[in-house]
Order: sequence, then structure tokens, then C-alpha cells
Amino acid sequence: MTRHWIWAAGLFGHLFLLAVLVARGRARRFPCFTLLIFFDVLRTLALALVLDRLPPAPLHLAVTAFGITDLLLEFAVLAELVLTALWGLGRLRRVTLPLLLLASGALIVTHLAPVSHYTGRAAPLLLHFALGVLFLEWALVLALLLPSLRLRWRSDVAAISFGFGVYSAALLFAGGYFRVGREMSDYIFFSYLRIFVYLLVVLWWIITLWTAGRLGEKKR
Repeated sequence: MTRHWIWAAGLFGHLFLLAVLVARGRARRFPCFTLLIFFDVLRTLALALVLDRLPPAPLHLAVTAFGITDLLLEFAVLAELVLTALWGLGRLRRVTLPLLLLASGALIVTHLAPVSHYTGRAAPLLLHFALGVLFLEWALVLALLLPSLRLRWRSDVAAISFGFGVYSAALLFAGGYFRVGREMSDYIFFSYLRIFVYLLVVLWWIITLWTAGRLGEKKR
């Protein structure tokens, strides 16, 4: 029963978020983010209605394809957020800041999770870990740059970035916790905590992107 409630909350949360993105014109400004949310809706429906009925080989292929697509879309969203937020800066800073972000993220990842430990099938785990580090780094950097970028913390690009930052922090914390090895009850707790944090992030995106649109209309 709990799984059904979680499935329904995630599906309807993403559908509501899509409606907000389209209604407030954010889909045009953040096409990669919108595509990621649309992809999450399709994946949720496919996993529940189609994939469970497939034989093992096609199921593995479909899950792999979904995983690769998800990674590519998330990297595209990160690039979209960085470029959108830094667009008002000079060309030199628009180039150097993303490069510094990538370099520092790569340094952290290679220090905490040596690439030699992630080969073949384990490579997606390293890429997901790298994404989490980069999203968290970007959220922290953006928080420091808000005044110079003339952005409010509830502006659309900041709201989306901070949402990814909070969720990434939860993922990295849980991952670090389990590096030592814990009880199954701990694993279950952090699994539900991760889901709860993500649902809160989706709610945060819905509220902030909706109200940001309304504030923009009042200013005009």
C-alpha cells in the first residue's frame, strides 16, 4: 500500500509540476528541465504498466536505456541551470565559472570514489555520484552569487537549482552513511527519507515556480 501511495504522489506531483511549467511559461525557458520531468512521468508509467510484464532480457535493456537517458537529461539540466543563471555575467566569467565547477567536482569525485573502482556496469553509479556532487556544488555557489547575479532565492533558476541541491545532499549523505555498512532497517529508513525529500522538492518547485510567475505578472 505504501508503494502505491508513493507511486501516486510522484506521478501526480510531476504532472502538476509539468502543468505549472507550461502555464507559467517556464517550459520555454527551461526546456531540458521540462523534458526531464516529462521523462520521469513516462518512466513511472512504463515501470508500472509495461516493464514488469517484459521478459528478463528486454526488461534489462529497457531499464538500461531509461538509466542512460536519465543521466543525459540530468547533465543537460545542470548545464541549462548554470548557463541561465550566469547569462548576465561577462563572457570570461560565464566560461571560467562552469569550468571551475567541473574541475572541483571531478577532484572531489576522484578523491572520494576512485574511478578505478567503477568499471563496466558500475560506471552509472559513478556518474550519478558525480551529478550529485555537481548539483550540490552548484547550489552552494549560486547561493553565494545571488546578490551579484541580481537573483532572488525564490527566482525560477534559483528555486530549481536549490531543489536539486537539497535532494543531492540527501543522496550523498545516505550514500556516505552506507559506505560503512548498516542494518537493513537503516537502509529502509534512508530509502524512504530520500523519497520524502524528493517529494518535498517537487512541492517546492510547484509552489515557487507558480508564485514566481504570478510575481512576474504583477511587476508587468
